[in-house]
Amino acid sequence: MKLFKKTLLILAIFAGFTFQSCSSDDDSGSQNDDTYIRFTAGGEDFNYADPATAGSQNLTINGQNGNDNTVSTYSSVSIWFPLQITTGTYDFSGDFFQDGDYKLNLESTALNLDGWSETGSVIITAISSDYIEGTFTGTIEGVAITNGEFRAFNL
Repeated sequence: MKLFKKTLLILAIFAGFTFQSCSSDDDSGSQNDDTYIRFTAGGEDFNYADPATAGSQNLTINGQNGNDNTVSTYSSVSIWFPLQITTGTYDFSGDFFQDGDYKLNLESTALNLDGWSETGSVIITAISSDYIEGTFTGTIEGVAITNGEFRAFNL
């Protein structure tokens, strides 16, 4: 009887993995529409689908369009948070890192911009085990960052 139960358990686990990986909407080439970073800078709209979330000494959400910063369409954005992130409104601080800092960095070849937000803030509106969501505004090298919003995976 024990052998039968173990065999049945192994088959159930194997079947679970098999059916989970055979989703009818599985498209490994598509991006995750659930995660994004969007904003307007210098009158230009930026939209980063499926941003990466990384964590070490802090939590960072990164978006990138293109992979060659010599091309006129290249841009990247990073939003930095402390590891112990909570909902609320937080001011961005310059480019010197201290524990608890919130940062916004933007590089855009089209805007000839590569810097850290001197002013502005981020509003963390929701945190779950899966996602971090919020809005942001700022100014980088005199360029206004407006209508910022993000939804990214939480670590």
